[in-house]
Amino acid sequence: MKKLILALTVVFVAGCEQPPSQEVTIEDVELIVNASGELESKQTAIIAPPSVSRMWQYPIKQIAPENTKVKKGQFLIAFDDKKVRDRMIDKQANLNRAMKELENKKLKETEKEQELILAIAESEMNFEKAKRKANILDNSRSDNDRKKSIIDFTIAKNDLFLARKKLDFHRSNNKLNIKQMGAKVNRLTSEVNELKQDITRLNVKSPIDGMIIYRSNWEGEKPAAGENVQFGQPVMEIAVIEQMQLKAQVAEPDSGKVAIGQRVKITLDGTQEIVVEGTIESLGRVFRDKSFQDKRRIFDVIIALNSSDSRLRPGMTARVDIITDVLKDQMTLPTSVVNIIDGKPHVTRLGTVSNDIIELTIEAVNGNKVIVKDGLVAGDSIAL
Repeated sequence: MKKLILALTVVFVAGCEQPPSQEVTIEDVELIVNASGELESKQTAIIAPPSVSRMWQYPIKQIAPENTKVKKGQFLIAFDDKKVRDRMIDKQANLNRAMKELENKKLKETEKEQELILAIAESEMNFEKAKRKANILDNSRSDNDRKKSIIDFTIAKNDLFLARKKLDFHRSNNKLNIKQMGAKVNRLTSEVNELKQDITRLNVKSPIDGMIIYRSNWEGEKPAAGENVQFGQPVMEIAVIEQMQLKAQVAEPDSGKVAIGQRVKITLDGTQEIVVEGTIESLGRVFRDKSFQDKRRIFDVIIALNSSDSRLRPGMTARVDIITDVLKDQMTLPTSVVNIIDGKPHVTRLGTVSNDIIELTIEAVNGNKVIVKDGLVAGDSIAL
């Protein structure tokens, strides 16, 4: 008899035990838009192969290690300059030859000019001599001698005129030839100097103080010594890590909820989870595909960090919670306690005697919580 009473007592107590429950609470609710993003520096310098004539592939000869802090003017990357150096050697040989030819031409033309000057002097002497003979009035001379003197004078006069014209022509022609040869020397000098500058530019130095961050190519591979880089392809960037910001991607349907000045909670992924806060600083002007493979439409949001952390590095990925609004004194429940019956939300409210199935009027769903507009009061216990 005693055993029967004990068994009935256990069954009664078990029947009276309430299931696990969640109490309806009143709290301020932050409406959140979820996004993802990546840390970047506010000030960066993109490093790519320099523009070098007749060069499209740039073999990397040497590259500074990633995550190295560098100062302005410090070495970053050296591209193979063999082809440019070979061209410079050829151009230098052509320049040396052209300079020698110009020097020889000047000497030769100077010698020729001196010869023409001497010829003029000789012609002037012959002219004066013939002139004096032609002007002699001597009745003892025959008519033939006088006529011959006049003819000799005319010839001497023409020879002097011709000698002077030869000198003028020589000087004019010489000036043109020297100018042409000088232009060739100047052109080759310019080409040699440009190739020397190309060799210097192929040894790239940092334009600013910052940290080296490698840029991956379209296959996701980072640069390394011995690999080829296409012209215009970014190899690395120099990031000023003391000035960081977050570039987040917000889905197109949420674009109307996001505004400049909204508070943001940022959770940075890594070996140690880092949580910082920030503020939306600017919004993107256009929508774009998230990536080549992912065609979801997004727009970019720039978020200023409210505090700095020495552990922050460009390229770190982050989960972003944008707080678009704060609703005061709202009744909330976990979404897990809500059941859908005939397309409408219901919960099981626990009572002292019996449990009731209550239909809810839900104002909004925010993450893993629902905001209850009607159907419950604060303090109600809801079955999990």
